[in-house]
Parts: sequence; structure tokens; C-alpha cells
Amino acid sequence: MAGMAAKMILGNKLNSVKGELGNLAGGEGEGNDKDEEEAALIEEARQQQEEERKARHAKMEAEREVERQRIREKYGLKKKVAEEAGMPEPDDAGRITRKKKTPAEMQQALQQQEDEEEGFMDTVKGFVAPFAEKLGLDLFK
Repeated sequence: MAGMAAKMILGNKLNSVKGELGNLAGGEGEGNDKDEEEAALIEEARQQQEEERKARHAKMEAEREVERQRIREKYGLKKKVAEEAGMPEPDDAGRITRKKKTPAEMQQALQQQEDEEEGFMDTVKGFVAPFAEKLGLDLFK
């Protein structure tokens, strides 16, 4: 307990002395400009690294696509076509996981869920309404 009190008293005094020495040595104005310049340099370096990474990944993907095309030609495989091209999706007979829903199917599922919730509320209102009428309460208006 006494040690903690001593640390608090001496710590505050040491921090104030350190702050005074820092102000005398460097000055506050110079530190802010240097910090801003360093932050700008760091941000520029990060952006450059991100561009290099994207270029490297684009190059690797192009190489992979060339290899995929070579394999397709070698074995006579056809490239998968997206739904946007008007081709139906292949049958999911051997698929382990469920088929992913299209945005229209997801919207329809949400609508059905909302309808079920409304049906539940109607059921609850049907049970509670007679009691509310007997008590003279207007709960559902």
C-alpha cells in the first residue's frame, strides 16, 4: 500500500520533469510537422504496396487462367457459363451442400417469414383480445 502511494507521488513528479525536458529539447511545433510528414510518407508507402500487391495478384490470376484454358483444351472440357449468359445452371445431383439462393429467392423467403410473423401476431391477438375486452383495455388499437 505504501509502495503504491510512493509510486503515485513520485510518478507524477517524474512525468512532469520528463515533459519539461521534452519541451526544452525539441519544441512542440517541430514535432507536429515531422509527425505529419511521416504519416504522409507511411500512407504513400502503404498505397504503393497495395498497388504492387494487386498487380502481383492480377498477374498470378492471368497465369492461372492460361493454365486452366490449356487444361480445358487438353481434356475437351467446357468453361462454366454464368446465369447472366442465359444458360441454366447444371444439375446439383452430386452436390453435398445446399444450392445457393438467388436474390429473388431470398426476397421471397423474407416475405414468407414476414407473413408468418404477422400470422403469429394475429393468433396472439385472438387469444388476448377477449381478455382485454373484459378488462376494458384497448391494447391493439
